[in-house]
Formats: sequence, C-alpha cells, structure tokens
Amino acid sequence: MTTKSAFHFLRNQARFRSFGDDALERLVRQLAMKFYPGGTVIFKQEDRPAEELHIIKQGGVMVYVDAEGGRDVIDYRGEGDLFGFVPGLEKARQEVSVEAMGDLVTYSVTAQDVRALVLAYPVLQDLFQEQPRSSFRFPTGSEIERKSRLYGESERLLFTAPVRELSTRKVLLAGGTTPISEAAKLMSSEQVGSLVITGEDGLPVGIVTNTDLRDRVLVQGRSGTLPVREVMSTNLVKIEAGEFCYAALLKMLNHDIQHLLVVESGKLTGVVSTHDFMMLQGTSPRILVEEIETQQTLEGLAPVSRKIMGLVSLLIREGARASALTRIITEVNDRLERKVLTLARNSLGPPPVPFCWIVYGSAGRKEQAFKTDQDNGLVYADPQNEQEARDAKDYFTRLSEIVADGLRRCGFADCPGNYMASNPQWCAPLSVWKGYFRGWIREPTAEAIVASVILFDFRGLYGDLRLASELKAHLMHALRGQSLFLKYLADMATSVRPPLSVLGTFVLDSEPGHRKKLNLKHKCIAPLINIVRLFSLESGIPETSTLERISALKRVHPTARKVGDALEQTFEFISLLRIHHQFEQISSNLEPDNFIDPQALGRQDQKNLKDACRVISRTLDGIQREYRS
Repeated sequence: MTTKSAFHFLRNQARFRSFGDDALERLVRQLAMKFYPGGTVIFKQEDRPAEELHIIKQGGVMVYVDAEGGRDVIDYRGEGDLFGFVPGLEKARQEVSVEAMGDLVTYSVTAQDVRALVLAYPVLQDLFQEQPRSSFRFPTGSEIERKSRLYGESERLLFTAPVRELSTRKVLLAGGTTPISEAAKLMSSEQVGSLVITGEDGLPVGIVTNTDLRDRVLVQGRSGTLPVREVMSTNLVKIEAGEFCYAALLKMLNHDIQHLLVVESGKLTGVVSTHDFMMLQGTSPRILVEEIETQQTLEGLAPVSRKIMGLVSLLIREGARASALTRIITEVNDRLERKVLTLARNSLGPPPVPFCWIVYGSAGRKEQAFKTDQDNGLVYADPQNEQEARDAKDYFTRLSEIVADGLRRCGFADCPGNYMASNPQWCAPLSVWKGYFRGWIREPTAEAIVASVILFDFRGLYGDLRLASELKAHLMHALRGQSLFLKYLADMATSVRPPLSVLGTFVLDSEPGHRKKLNLKHKCIAPLINIVRLFSLESGIPETSTLERISALKRVHPTARKVGDALEQTFEFISLLRIHHQFEQISSNLEPDNFIDPQALGRQDQKNLKDACRVISRTLDGIQREYRS
C-alpha cells in the first residue's frame, strides 16, 4: 500500500472530505491494507469487541444478527463504508456479525490509533461512527424518487396509502333471505354501491352491487320479492386493511371484480370499489382494462392500447416502485394480448385441439413497463391422427398470424430474433416443445443456451393453461442432475459483466451515438436476471418473475440466503433508473433506449449504481468460483 493512493482514495469518499489534510495524512500513515476471501466472517456476534476499524476499499460486507431459522440481515456496506470499532461506543460484546461478500479489501486502523486521532481532532468523532444504513437500499432517499415528484402534483396515494384509508367504512349487511326490493331500497337510502350478504352464522357469503341489480334483476325481469341470495355474487375476495392501495387494485384486476372486502384482524371493516380508485386518481388501470374488454374489433382495440403510455406516466408521477409499476403494466398488457387472442379465435371458430398461448422474455417475467417486443409461442395438445395434425397446424398457423398482426397494430413490435408463435418453430405440439427443452439441456450448444435463456422464462397466458403447467413440470424434471447444462448456463451468465473497472470507475461505451454512456439493460439488468435464472433452475423453482424467484430462492439457495436482499434492492433500483430514463426520452419525443450518462445522475444515484454493479459482480465472482471447482 502507498500512502499516496490511500490518501486519494479517502479524499474521494464523502465521509472523509471534512478531514483537513493534516488529519487525513495522520490517519493514512496508520493504515494497513487487509484482504479477506469471500465468505470470511470478520466479526462474529457475541465475540469480544472489535479492536480495529475497517474502511472498505474494494468489495462489500453483510452485517447480520443470528435469528431463529437463520440470520437477520441488518445492512450491506460497500466502498467507503466503515465497520468494526466505533470510538465512544465501547461494548462488552460484538452485537453483530460481519461477513465478506466476495473478495474484500479494507484499510484497517487500530482502535488505539483511532482514539488518539479523535483526541487530537475532536471534531472527527462523529465521522467515525458506523452510521448503519444499507448502501443497497436504493429507493430510500434516492434522487430518482425525488425526481418523480417533478412529473406532476399527484398525491401518490396509490403507493403510499393503506387500503383502510380508501375503503368505505360503513359496510351494509343483510341476510340471504332479504327480498331484492328491500336490499335495493337499503342501498339507495344509504347511497352505497354494494351490500354484503351474510349466512346464518353471520359470516359473509356473497355481495350484491348496483351492477347485479341492473343485470340480474331489471334486465332479466325478475321479481323484487325473490331472496337477495338469488342474485348475489359469491366471488368474495378479501384484502388486509394495512396493504397498500395498489395491491387492492391488482387483486381487482386479477379476479376481474369491482369490489373487495377489507378485513383487519379477521374482522370485516370496509369495502373498496372501482369507484374509490376513480375518485383517488381521476383515472384507473381498472377503467383501462374495462375499456379493453368492451372492444369487439382489432380496429377498436388499437386506440385503447395507446392509452397504456398515459398509465405509465400516471404511475411514475405517483412515485411507484419499479416492481409495483411493472406488475400493473404487465397485467394491463396481458389483458390486451388476451383480448387480441379472443378476437382472433372468434374469427376462426373453435380450435381442433386444446392450446395454450405462452409468453417469455420480459412478458414472461412480468417485468414490462413500456410495450416491448412480441415474445410468444403456442403449445397445443398432441393430435391423435394425421388429419387432426393437419387441421391443427393450419388452424394455429392462421391464429398466430392474426394475433401477430393484431399486436403490431397495438404497438408491439416483432421480436428481432423471431421468437414468435407466427414462426412455425414456436407453434408446435406439446411433445415437440418437450423435445426442444430436453435436447437443449442434453446438448447445450451456444444456440441451445441462447434459446433456453429466452424460452425457459415462459408462463401460460391464454387457453388451456394445463399445457403450460405440464411443460413447466417437464422442464423442472429434465433439469435434475444436468450439471453440464448448468455449467454452460453459468459460463454464459459470467461472460457479461457490469460496467465497472477494478478501480471503481464506470466503463463507458465507445461506439458512435452512445459514447461515454453505459447500457443499463445489457450490462446491469441482464446479468442480474441471468444470475437469478441460474439459481432458480439449479433449485427447481418454477417462478419466472425475477423478484418472485429471489423471494423463493432466499428460502432454499445458499447464496441467495446471503445476498437475496441485496439482489432485490439492486433490481428495484436499476429497473427504476431505466424506467425514468426512458420516460424522460418519450416525454421529449425521443425513441427510448437503454443508454444512460452516469455523469448526468446525481451524486447519490451514481454511488447507488456503482454499489449495484458491485453486488452483481461479486455474485458473478461466486458463481465463477463454484463452477470452476
């Protein structure tokens, strides 16, 4: 170690900028450089108090406490952060454990030297505090969140308010034998749009809404003397009062309903409706979905699809987290694609055999924000004879072509790699799909790895979803014990690295048009997705969403137990950074891309992006070590 390089390193860290040159030079003279291999527990909970203060030069550490069933991660720390001895806070025992996440390099200084330095320069006392925080808990305090407020004056309640603040407090109850006419009078006098129907035990068994009274009583000419249970809806869906409003909205979209029962501590406390969301926002994803469902032609559907961009704008203005935004937009896009499929099938008549429309890529992972390429395929049941095979091939070829054209009209571009159902290769019987997957796994050529990376992230979207489930089960079974395939997949994952040099500076693009920029999608998001996909296929986890995969992996995968929280936060941050970048481009009538200029980011977001790159790089290093052995 040279004192000159240590001096420059510390001078560039925000914490040490307050040091005068003489104080910093004194500290540098007392430093020693130390190296810890990944996985080293540097301090262990309940050990004797630390006698060294460490300044992280390269790498990162995880701070945790032992808890029932494992460990409770408190913090992650990266370049420039401290751990170990804290002057002025003498402890009888070490309160936390500190473990190196990947290879770690620190500058260390003894507790005795720190005490002497603080004695000579008392103003530095606070600067040596650990200030526990996570370098990787990106959204909190991030300049991206502050920037989102500039897009509009929305109250951002959708993502900040619990359902209890939106729901109707007064819940009207009635028994199932109540005449329909009395139920209608009660709803009218109380000016509410729903009535919860209870059984003999007093528990909810159904709900009657204004829509039910209109469609099931007036339109059908039924008598008002009939018991209300004859026209009630029994599809009761509940939500906890403490959940955020956007979670309620997602449930309404997923279950295709307009009312949710709100419960707290097991008791019914309110009802939340589509109308409540309209009042909250002035517009609603639910309303957009209803508009999609009412369209009967592709010509009518295309203009509605263009409103999705307005929905993205609304969600960004309300400060949505990346995961919440992409889940809602994916749900709306799913409804749009299903509607195109319904219209296409109606035009052709019933299919000769059952089929399932599958999606993959960002659609398969439920990670769409702006409309993306068409990444889809069609799986149909194996025909029983030659005639049925010819009929099926002809029918599904025409169906796929109609759907591809319909999606183009709605703004979904063709997949550059032609991974579309309109390509005969990806419109095939179930047995052929199983053969694809089995062949790629047994003979992992370069082409097979590329195809598997795209197609293994599939999920069923429309039709007989049992076909998708059977194909998924086949994939999970075929992967068991296939170490060679997983090694090739690991080699592919580790071949693409985040754009950060060993010196901690960004490695920027040099090609014309993107000079001094970096590609967030290819250099940051894709490597992280590759990591999580690899871990999931290793562990037999069928989920496709990156965040759902991480959540499941934290329970079963040894590496994910350690770095799962950091991977989640990294994914949230980079995804949100990309969404805001593209939204700004679209707002300026520019074609959206994935290239950002790090220098245009604020100081905190530059640091967050570097920390994100380090999380990904350290995890890739661990994969490389594992598959070399």
